[in-house]
Amino acid sequence: MDFVEKLYAVKFPIGLIFNTSLVCFIPILFYLYVKKTVSNDNAFNSTDIIHIVVFFIFYIFFELPFKPTASEFMSLSQEDIYWSNYFNAKKIPTWLLILRNLLNLAYCILTYNLLLSTFKNKPSTKEDSTLKRFLNKFTHIKSPSKQIEKVKLWLYNLTHYKALMSLFTFYFSIKLSLNDEVFYNDQHYASSFLAFMILGLLYYLNKNETILYNLPSFMNEDSLRREKIKEEIKVEEIYKYVVSQIEEHKLYLDDQLRLDWLANELEIKEEYISVTLKENKFDNFKMFVNYLKVKKAKELIKGGYLRKYNIEALAKACGFKATNSFYRIFKNETGLTPKMFSENLS
Repeated sequence: MDFVEKLYAVKFPIGLIFNTSLVCFIPILFYLYVKKTVSNDNAFNSTDIIHIVVFFIFYIFFELPFKPTASEFMSLSQEDIYWSNYFNAKKIPTWLLILRNLLNLAYCILTYNLLLSTFKNKPSTKEDSTLKRFLNKFTHIKSPSKQIEKVKLWLYNLTHYKALMSLFTFYFSIKLSLNDEVFYNDQHYASSFLAFMILGLLYYLNKNETILYNLPSFMNEDSLRREKIKEEIKVEEIYKYVVSQIEEHKLYLDDQLRLDWLANELEIKEEYISVTLKENKFDNFKMFVNYLKVKKAKELIKGGYLRKYNIEALAKACGFKATNSFYRIFKNETGLTPKMFSENLS
């Protein structure tokens, strides 16, 4: 911040950022984000309208013409006047600062309450002390689902971060109220602290980009059901058994090979096989079957199959009905045509 100020020869009043009306939407928007994540409900409902109304009330309050007095206006520097206009920020009254902090506090409590009610808490017994029963209300049972634990940790960390930002805003408000002026004096300290917080958030988001991009799918019913099934089965054992049976009995040559048919033949629940394939990076059953067919094709090529037979015969030997489909799928899997694959072996 010091470098920017020297480069442009301006004073950047960080306190003014917290006087903009849009800042009031941050706690509301964050609460709605957490709510939509845990409920997996993307529809706009009546309760959401209440939060929008609350924001518009605060928006109107912040946009009221709180004009500085002549003496206050004369005390402002050109830089201060510029940034005030740039951020559309004003010197707002103490009562509005208090209301905004109450808004932050209320939505922090609402968010924590939502998380506590979503994830299971530790049960209490009559033998437990009063203190332990109280603490159990704020202590979660660890879920056997790693996925749910990831979502829980993610939302709690973001909520803690938002609560910390609310305390930071509260600090600004106290300074504003006590000094009865726009907070300029400690702007370097405040800017540095805020910059470190933003850098920390960016690092956390980058480190957890996988869950960030997949969060909407983590809490849907299919995903949670898949997590529950994973707790009931031994994924790797089922996968190895399914692969061995298909290869041993050359089931990839059977026209009836479908997920329901295979489940019936192997006497394994269809959903168990489906979850097992998902865990082994196969989006669907067809992709899994094509993988096994290409695997068989590579084994035949390595054994010198193409020295005696042509590509069409190779395709049929692996369970492909059409040679062009075999070419396309083989190249997608290996990056090479069957002929190129064979030539690379010699």
